[in-house]
Amino acid sequence: MTKTEHTAVIGAGLAGLTCARALADAGHSVVVFDKGRGLGGRMASRRKEGWHFDHGAVALRATSDSFAAFLTSVQAERWEAANGFTGMPGISSLVKSLAQGLKIVGSQRVTGLEKTQAGWSVQGPEDSAGLIFDRVILAIPQPQAQALLTPWPALSAQIAGVKMHPCWTLMTGFDTALATDIGYRDTCTGPISVIARETAKPGRSLPGDGWVIQANAEWTSAHLEDDPAQIEALLLAAFFKSIDCDPIAPVIAMAHRWLYALTATPLGRSHILDAELGLALCGDWCLGNTAQAAFESGRNLAADIIAS
Repeated sequence: MTKTEHTAVIGAGLAGLTCARALADAGHSVVVFDKGRGLGGRMASRRKEGWHFDHGAVALRATSDSFAAFLTSVQAERWEAANGFTGMPGISSLVKSLAQGLKIVGSQRVTGLEKTQAGWSVQGPEDSAGLIFDRVILAIPQPQAQALLTPWPALSAQIAGVKMHPCWTLMTGFDTALATDIGYRDTCTGPISVIARETAKPGRSLPGDGWVIQANAEWTSAHLEDDPAQIEALLLAAFFKSIDCDPIAPVIAMAHRWLYALTATPLGRSHILDAELGLALCGDWCLGNTAQAAFESGRNLAADIIAS
C-alpha cells in the first residue's frame, strides 16, 4: 500500500494554494497555515461598509497557456481597461476554489520549524500541536522564508540574493463620480505607480466611486514608517494631481502597507526542493512580480514533488 504523504504548506497565497491543491489532488494529506484571516495573500480584497477594494493585485494578465487555463477555470472576468482579468466580486474569489476541501489554519503565525526522526513539526499555531509532516513547503515572501530557514544555512544561502520592495496602497471612495474617464493607469508620475478604478471593473456594485492607488517602491521606502493617516493625505493629493481633478473629500480612505509587495531581484527559477530534507520553497519572488509567477511557481513545485 502506498504511504500517504503529509505536507504542511506555509502561506495561503496563490503559490501556496496552487501547490496545495495539486498535491491534494494527487493524494497527499495537506494542511495550509497562514497568518492572515483570508485567502489569497496579495490577491486580497478588502471590504468595509459596502465598499470593496482589490488592494493587492488589481488585475491579472496571462502570458502562459497554463495560467490562462487557470483563469478560465475559475471564471475570471475580462477587464478591458487594464488589459487583464479580475474576479467576482473581487480578485480574492479566484483563489477560493483552490482551497475547497483543504484544511486551512488561518490567523496563526508560524514561528519556527523543527525536524526530528519522526518528521517535521510546525511551531506557533495552536492547531499544529501533535501534527507531524513528511514535508514542509514555504510559500511566503522571501524575507519571511529566510527567517524560518536559519537552522538550514545552505538553503537560506540559495535565496539570499532575492530582493523585495514594499508598497503603500490607498483604498478610497467618493460619494460622486470623479470627473475623469480613467479606469486604470500604470504609467504615473510622482509617488504613484498604479491607479485602478474599482467602480470601472465588471460587475462591481459600490456605494460610490471607489479607487485603489498604489505607491512606487522608492516613495514607499522613504515613507515606510509614516502614520497611515499621513500616507492617506499624501497619496490623495498625488492622486488628484495625477488624474488632473480638483480634490474633494473622500467618504472612505484606508492605507495598507505591503512590506513585501514587489520582487526587484527574483530567484531565477520556479522553486527550490530539497527532497532528502523534505523542505521546499515557492512564490512569485522565484520568477518575478506577477500572479502568473506565483501560479507557475506553485504548480511547478507540486509537479516536481509528485514526480519524485
